[in-house]
Amino acid sequence: MKDLFSSIYLISRMASAVLNLVAIAVFTRLSSQEVYGQYLIGFAYGFIVYSLAIQWLLSAHFGQQSRHHAERIATTVVMLAIISVSIGVILIGLTVACNVLSLSNGFGCAVVLIGLAVYFVASEIGRSQLRVVPVTMAAFLRSGLTLVLGSLALWKFHSATSLLLAVSSAHVLAALPIIIVLRRSIWAVGFEWPSRESYWQIWSYSWPLILAGGAAAVAASIDRIVLEYFFGSAKMASYGVILDFIKQSFIIVGESVAISYVSVAKAKHGDGDEEKSREMLTMAFVTTAFLAAFGVIFFLLLGEPLFGILLGKGYLGATAIIPWLAVANACLILRAYYFAQVIYFSKSARLELISTLVGLGISFSLCLWLVPIFDVNGAAIAFTMAQVGALLCILLARSTRQNMPVDFPRLWIIVTSAGATLITGLFVRLMLPAELANLFNIALIAVVAGTLLVRWDMFDAGVIWRRLYQQARLAK
Repeated sequence: MKDLFSSIYLISRMASAVLNLVAIAVFTRLSSQEVYGQYLIGFAYGFIVYSLAIQWLLSAHFGQQSRHHAERIATTVVMLAIISVSIGVILIGLTVACNVLSLSNGFGCAVVLIGLAVYFVASEIGRSQLRVVPVTMAAFLRSGLTLVLGSLALWKFHSATSLLLAVSSAHVLAALPIIIVLRRSIWAVGFEWPSRESYWQIWSYSWPLILAGGAAAVAASIDRIVLEYFFGSAKMASYGVILDFIKQSFIIVGESVAISYVSVAKAKHGDGDEEKSREMLTMAFVTTAFLAAFGVIFFLLLGEPLFGILLGKGYLGATAIIPWLAVANACLILRAYYFAQVIYFSKSARLELISTLVGLGISFSLCLWLVPIFDVNGAAIAFTMAQVGALLCILLARSTRQNMPVDFPRLWIIVTSAGATLITGLFVRLMLPAELANLFNIALIAVVAGTLLVRWDMFDAGVIWRRLYQQARLAK
């Protein structure tokens, strides 16, 4: 199983993506645009609080953990997470008491904070320990339980608050397989109270990431917050549901790269094996660039028919923004799941803070300018420009060029292959009826992308293909 770890992670993420797709289709049919828009806004506020409270700890754990001190660092992060969540809940309560937030919005923020914190802290510790089975099981459970519990909540109560509570509960329950395995491994002899030095080690490394996490969350949510302010939650729901599905599709495969290749590269870097570390980073770059390019091609050629099947008619008014959001999320995964990982190899987290502040500045200014004039189109442009700006900020840094390899020959092959696929697909759409053109483009993308996957053994595709071929020959 260990020699196919990247394919196992990918398969689990693909299964999760299918369940997420079904969840979006079900939720948008069980709820009105108003209710779903309120859910998206509530989740956005909760995610901002979570990012301020927890995101920095996840990066700190990944950056500071080692095989020799796994239990000590993990326990320190868990204790800091408990403290951060407690402070977050208290602050949310104060905003409700001061009438800054309504009781329902405050409750939604609190449950989202708790659910995301439990799941992602457990998942980060599990993936850093290369616990393939429990981490993949948790990812699948998260999507499955979100679908089941969320559907029940909307069917029974039809409210944004009930959906937020259901989604939070799904995250907590999904973390249990990881927690059980960690309790039997790094915490088998019990928990050791962290020392003052352990707390300082985490804090001194990661304090810039507190601001970076908050800035990134605000930058990722400001478009829908401004859109909801000017045009209401129903209008924002059409934008938010399309953005969230495209973003989740990219992030799911991006997480697979981080888990499959960057985690191994970080471990090899810690062991002093720089050659192997750089080899894994090169594979991470190639895989991320491949996923970004062909993700854009998929949504450009098949996005509108896909959303036509997924969503009700009330949500289809914003499909014109699909190209913008596809490009934006391609930039997002290139930055977040490859180039921004430089902070784990350069021993400095300040670059992440700078890039997220740049993205926030671009997003905030463009949203205030464009959203009142162009509504959802303005929000999409602002989100895209923010992701492009944040990516360029990381790319131009000297530490990125020194530590994060770029395979230009294979990048050229990816770009030309994706470009040829897009041109062919657009030509086919002009020449054939819509249904036939869609089927042809699905096959075209599968053949071109599958060829590159096997040729470069991304996610163990080459190994799996050769084994299947050998088994087929033996069967004859």
